[in-house]
Amino acid sequence: MVERLTGVLRAVHEAVGELKYYVLTEPFEDQAEEIRFFKYGMPKFLAERIYALEVYTVEAHKPLSDELLLKAYYESELRVIKRFFDQHRFLYQYYLLDGSELDETYFLRGGEPSLLFLPDVRDFDPSVSVAGGYLFAKFIALERLQEYLIGRLYSPENAEPYRFKRRGKPLKWTGDKSNLVEVAYGLFETAQLNNGDATISDIIEWLEETLDINLSRYYRRFTEIKMRKVISPTKYLEEMRDAVLKRIEDGVEWKGK
Repeated sequence: MVERLTGVLRAVHEAVGELKYYVLTEPFEDQAEEIRFFKYGMPKFLAERIYALEVYTVEAHKPLSDELLLKAYYESELRVIKRFFDQHRFLYQYYLLDGSELDETYFLRGGEPSLLFLPDVRDFDPSVSVAGGYLFAKFIALERLQEYLIGRLYSPENAEPYRFKRRGKPLKWTGDKSNLVEVAYGLFETAQLNNGDATISDIIEWLEETLDINLSRYYRRFTEIKMRKVISPTKYLEEMRDAVLKRIEDGVEWKGK
């Protein structure tokens, strides 16, 4: 574990050093390029370092002798991650939705964001760093850590995690995951759940649990949906609409299937 951690930290340190040198010696063409670099590029490298340290810490401190203690330990670590997301709820939602309204404030050097939404970052160098970059890297790393912990907690040989009991046979989503992500954002944007107070992450978690599906990194799928060029960004929702309209027009009664 120590050798693996050391190797990752060395590789990331060298890569980030090269990126910082690039930033200082190769001016960006425009603000859009600078935003893309600090919002999507640099955080991926920083996230590798954060993730490696987090996994090492988790594994180094886990109990070894008692299965129940180990389960409680992993659950406790998951709560720590959730608490961090809750503490930075505003920017975490901005990250999940791939917002752009505040990019100039959080991803351009010289921006002056509200300190209320940012963690304390040591050795912050404004010449090669931006306010939101570290936090986005932390989000990426902790989401990976969350998947890692869930994998440890619910390994194939263990019992399945708790699911709501309901009448009738259980339902499992067997369609394309991107289609379900379209549905999730449709529910979110039209404020159909909890009087509009449900966040997109709340909706995703509910769909995952209800339909026995893993929608990890759903925000990246939504980014891909937005960038569709050949087909419509809302292809599946439009297919649903057309199917319902056809049923109405055909006058077909409900078949109970």
